[in-house]
Amino acid sequence: MGKVRGLLAALSLALLTSAGAVAQDTVWNRYTLEGLNGLYIRAETNQGCEGAGVSAESIRADAEAALTEAEVPLLTEREMLESPGLPELRVTFECGGGVAGVVAYSVSVRVQQATQMIRDTQITLSEAITWYATTVGVADAGSTADALGEALQEKLAAFAEAFMAANADDEGGGGEG
Repeated sequence: MGKVRGLLAALSLALLTSAGAVAQDTVWNRYTLEGLNGLYIRAETNQGCEGAGVSAESIRADAEAALTEAEVPLLTEREMLESPGLPELRVTFECGGGVAGVVAYSVSVRVQQATQMIRDTQITLSEAITWYATTVGVADAGSTADALGEALQEKLAAFAEAFMAANADDEGGGGEG
């Protein structure tokens, strides 16, 4: 009975969280993507996801492939450090157990940039999230890697759409012009 309650609690949390925090993709957030010459991809994961066969390196490779195909310009770490705003696309996977054979997970794709306060331009933030999309879910332990991959592709597609829409008027796309 405890396993059933745990599974129901995890499913309820997943449904409630995903309904409220799916994405921050508004006109304002897309505006923060306008004119970026590209983004550096940083990937992170925890031991739970690594145990399911997903590493930070594989997440980064999958994200690079998807965004290259979508024609979103990518930056090396050095190029990012030389770019205004230090534009970074941070992809984070987190996995946890609790019920035998079931893994709860979250996939987050967010743009982080250095920002400056309007009311006091002497105040700068080295990292501020200017766009994000997140999902949570539950998968059978044996299919966690597939579920994570599908969720990642969905969130990357949403980001690519937002990025391309924000930069549609730029010649050559991606803020190059």
